[in-house]
Amino acid sequence: MNTSTVDSLFDGEFIVNKQICGTKIYITYQGFKFTAIVKSHIPVSELKMMLRMIDTHCHLEQNEFISDLDEVVQEAKRKGIFCITSAITPNDWQRGIQIASEYDNVFASPGLDPLSSRDMEQLLSTIEKNQDEIVAIGEIGLDHYRERDHAEREIQEDNFRRGIELSKSLKIPLQIHSRSAGRAALEVLSEMDAQHVHMHAFDGKSSLARTASNDLDYYFSIPTSVVRSPQKQKLVKAVNIERLLIETDSPVLAPERGMRNTPLNLPIVIQEIARILRRAEEELQEIILENTLRLYSRILL
Repeated sequence: MNTSTVDSLFDGEFIVNKQICGTKIYITYQGFKFTAIVKSHIPVSELKMMLRMIDTHCHLEQNEFISDLDEVVQEAKRKGIFCITSAITPNDWQRGIQIASEYDNVFASPGLDPLSSRDMEQLLSTIEKNQDEIVAIGEIGLDHYRERDHAEREIQEDNFRRGIELSKSLKIPLQIHSRSAGRAALEVLSEMDAQHVHMHAFDGKSSLARTASNDLDYYFSIPTSVVRSPQKQKLVKAVNIERLLIETDSPVLAPERGMRNTPLNLPIVIQEIARILRRAEEELQEIILENTLRLYSRILL
């Protein structure tokens, strides 16, 4: 196997040593070792120059993108937007992984709707079989908004714990769904000493996010709906700025109700965060990109 050494991808503190072996890249950074995925379609140097921001949570494999997926992804690429697509049903897992294999700016994160508990075994098997092709697990977690039955909630929590264990074993990030279950999800994560946690579209109290981002180093992604959501606007102020991420959750959570959302709306999140925090957009874009790459170390730039 041909092995080549690459000096660096970044100017500054990020990656200081790595070796490329086939389709994997082995990274050593401040004594820690990571594995990343090599996207060989275009040179690394070009990817680095293109990247501006990362949509950390969207659903490009869903039916809403059947007719114009290529157009959306290619336009995102031209605008410097990379995406992590989260397939949450058995029928979509391979579709998400396939999309990620076809586009330089898309990465896969298989997950499961918390209400689909019967499919957990299949999800765990899919992740283990494709662990070298994905950058995270999720979204998985708890949904107390749609599920009111306590016995079913216990099943959700059991599946959640199994997902956390696999994330820790594989040492990859975990994207968390916690609709109307923010406190409960955070308690489970803390109890299990979960690592590399990404709270997606968190709808809990800002005080919980403040504590989790400062004391537990959990990351929180702000969706495009922040422009019309007072709760998400409070969340922006509460989260440690070094733990802020951005997402679209496309095709849902659009800036305007009733419209299809796409990763092309991601700059709206930066603009709104800048307004709320009274910081320059360029500065926040750099901070949030750095945060994202710190968490998602498998993304090769």
